[in-house]
Amino acid sequence: MKIWKDKSGYFKKKSLQWANQTRHEDIERVLVIRQCAFGDYMAARPFLVELKRTFPNAHVTLATTSKYRYAVPEDLVDDIFIHDTSTGIQEQYTSLTTLGQFDIVFDLADTSRSRALTLLSSAHLKMGFPYRPWYNRWLYDVTLPRSNYHYEAEVLLDFLSVFGNQPSYPLDFALPAHSPSESARAIYYFPFASGTNKSVPQDVWKALMLRAASQFPDYQHILLEGANESEKGDFLLTEAAQHANITIQHKLPLEELTHTMAQADLLVCGDTGVRNLALATHTPTLGIFYSTLPYRYWPRYEPQHTCLFNQDGCIPDVDQILEAMASLIPHPE
Repeated sequence: MKIWKDKSGYFKKKSLQWANQTRHEDIERVLVIRQCAFGDYMAARPFLVELKRTFPNAHVTLATTSKYRYAVPEDLVDDIFIHDTSTGIQEQYTSLTTLGQFDIVFDLADTSRSRALTLLSSAHLKMGFPYRPWYNRWLYDVTLPRSNYHYEAEVLLDFLSVFGNQPSYPLDFALPAHSPSESARAIYYFPFASGTNKSVPQDVWKALMLRAASQFPDYQHILLEGANESEKGDFLLTEAAQHANITIQHKLPLEELTHTMAQADLLVCGDTGVRNLALATHTPTLGIFYSTLPYRYWPRYEPQHTCLFNQDGCIPDVDQILEAMASLIPHPE
């Protein structure tokens, strides 16, 4: 198979020689290392879909850790390897050396644990995108530059472009897809995030939902609760009791949440895993950013997604959010 290389990447000669003597159909075992949270697993789904298309006979093992089990894309791989980080060093070393021989290893994590697994795994070709260039020569055979100013799902696909992969667009996440004809006439809001610097204050969300319920009366305005105690909709109880088109939805199981997102007309939220799920179902999204980098989770090939942020980094106000919502919401005839 041909290696489509670029001068910005690093390619060992032995990897090119091995590839020249190998066909795509000859790849039998592939290890993908992805140790991450909810949203990052969503971004990895197109990679796993295209990986199977590129190497149709490959048995794909996904390696993660015991900490990151939620939303693991088990439906897209043949096997899951859990690196149990709660055990001692000797036990961890033993578990890492039991995986056997692979044809290709993709390190999509670039963490200390993923590098340890890459180092200890046996493979003809090891690929990664290290942020530290000194890993190039002794840890990987092929490395590619990475930019967080582009949608991560597309950045991951660069690894498969090396082998001539031609991904389908819109990207295939192998999840239920949004269809305007099956609209639930509902706008969802997720006002929570993993850090206080990722979401606007709750009083802004309250004011937003009240005004949106009035400005877009033909839609249900639904606040999604999360799994943590801090992700409850109690701050909106009074408003939900007083307005028929404002409701609070308790935490949903992942599968049900996926179908709910696919039927939504719009999701409004900050930098969260829920937004990445909506991106994966091709549901219109309005991401509100003010401190974290917006470009990494902004697929520019689909016009139904907008990232709202100000150049000076100040928090977007309610008027800005409502204007952006109006541009994304289908208006009744």
